[in-house]
Amino acid sequence: MNISLLFPPTWHPSQPYLSLPSLAGFLAQAGVKNVTQRDLGIELLDTVLTHECGQQVYARLMEKVRRLERNRQGESGPGSAEHYARVVESLERFPYLIDRIEPAKDALRGQEFYDIDQYRESLFLIDKWLELISTLYFPTRITVVDNQFSSYSIYSSRDILKAIRDEEQNPYIELFRDWFLPSILADKPALIGISITATSQIIPGLTLCRLIKESNADLHLTIGGSIFTRLVDNLRRCASLFELTDDFIVFEGETALLELITQLEGKRDFSKVPNLIYRQDDKITVNQPFYSENIDALPAPNYDGFPLGRYLAPATVLPVQFSRGCYYKDCAFCALTLDHQNFRQKDPGKTVDDLQMLTEKYRTPYFFFTDECFALSPTKRMCQQILDRKLSIQWTAEMRFEKNLSRDLLTLMRDAGCLKIVFGLESFNQRVMDFMKKGIKQESVRRIAEDCVNLGIGVHCYIIVGFPTEKEEEALETMNFIVENTRLNSSYGFSCQPCLFDLEKEAPIMSDPGSYGIRRIMRPASEDLSLGFFYEVQEGMTPEQAEKVYQHVYEKVSEVVCELPFNYSMADGLLYIARAKAQAQQVPQPTGA
Repeated sequence: MNISLLFPPTWHPSQPYLSLPSLAGFLAQAGVKNVTQRDLGIELLDTVLTHECGQQVYARLMEKVRRLERNRQGESGPGSAEHYARVVESLERFPYLIDRIEPAKDALRGQEFYDIDQYRESLFLIDKWLELISTLYFPTRITVVDNQFSSYSIYSSRDILKAIRDEEQNPYIELFRDWFLPSILADKPALIGISITATSQIIPGLTLCRLIKESNADLHLTIGGSIFTRLVDNLRRCASLFELTDDFIVFEGETALLELITQLEGKRDFSKVPNLIYRQDDKITVNQPFYSENIDALPAPNYDGFPLGRYLAPATVLPVQFSRGCYYKDCAFCALTLDHQNFRQKDPGKTVDDLQMLTEKYRTPYFFFTDECFALSPTKRMCQQILDRKLSIQWTAEMRFEKNLSRDLLTLMRDAGCLKIVFGLESFNQRVMDFMKKGIKQESVRRIAEDCVNLGIGVHCYIIVGFPTEKEEEALETMNFIVENTRLNSSYGFSCQPCLFDLEKEAPIMSDPGSYGIRRIMRPASEDLSLGFFYEVQEGMTPEQAEKVYQHVYEKVSEVVCELPFNYSMADGLLYIARAKAQAQQVPQPTGA
């Protein structure tokens, strides 16, 4: 049987995502043939950033402006005076943008990528081009990394089912139907798997599901990804989504997908498929207990078939994985640990085997570890093996501000090719840190940040504003640690992302919200697929006050952070740091795939 694995828009355009290559590698190891995988996100972006597509858009804009000249209603919304004004503005901009859009794309794929002014200008032009296309579907706004469907909530199944059929406001209906559906169906797949891992993919991904099922109801379609892993209980009560797909695979998908293929070729006993949610005889069944992979038995990801040359970067940055889950997993706010249920560490030697194979096969030294958090002892062993084998790679990873993260280990990591470490700081106020159950101390944060700067390792800090009971002065203490630490914030490669606290479904705080000062939790009745909640607190900043403080913190941090490329993209930032180090050492820079 032919199997197609699809990754829908939208994701960051400079590197692939790990989900499909992990599945493809596993299926290949199990002897499953006739598997194709496609990143439709980058394929679609590459398609719309062309002169050919632009000519079609221009004809559509002309048609749209003529229609709105004859008949427009209201001041805002689709078909309104505002819509007309946006289309007219797009037509005025069109001649300037059409001649520059392909050069902008080419610049990001070449050495001009490293010219920060050209890099910034190219991203600006691409964003304006996508804004121009979006006016056809006003008020929807598509960007390189997101989709804004202002008329619809992505957390409401009722809204989603309307959005995926809305020819006026959903650009993906036409884009998929005209540019991609024929080639997807031409492969004659018996099984299609669609990976939806980010909220930006929900409407595009489910639009694709609808079009595929309406074109060929006989093929089997399954959806996987972390979004629906967090919505297991919701799916039990949401039969309407099973009009778009045959089933969902939640949590980890390798063994589940292999068993689904086996059942489709054999007895079709779906009760045998781990982690599967399916509807049979009008009953929705969740196969439990949920299965976790033996990650030492997993092969390296397989990027064969991915259009690595079409990503908007001059070299390939490959995502890889050293562990699954989080070894700490006590942070009160974090729901990420749900995705992998428990922590498992891959053998360091096998990880280095994978890195060596990938760097040779795909001709790139650049890797992005997607682990939630590197554990210290395995990291030491992995780095030592990289050095022992003289493997010349460059990478970034995520760690905690652990007191045992020593300067010696950081030095070893740097020598083994680590260019940047991503830290979840969240707060620099010790009371808030302790209340969050971060398990870190201010002195460790100061010392590790200083060690990284001294060793030439880039630093990224995530910070959270508005954790329950947090006061304004406590949030500002975190801000001041970033803003006033000139040595840190001016170090090459530094980045910082302030986030407003969200009360997330499945986060540890939800098991006893009262103990965290939350007195009331609310969710709109219409949002049956909500990943978070509204809430009221007993003390500290209210959510409304926290949002104002967050805006202040964001503005102040933005004054000292290099937004492009370091806050825009970890992969782009990795390439910039590698380039700077190579120039400092006068080392020739690999061009990559």
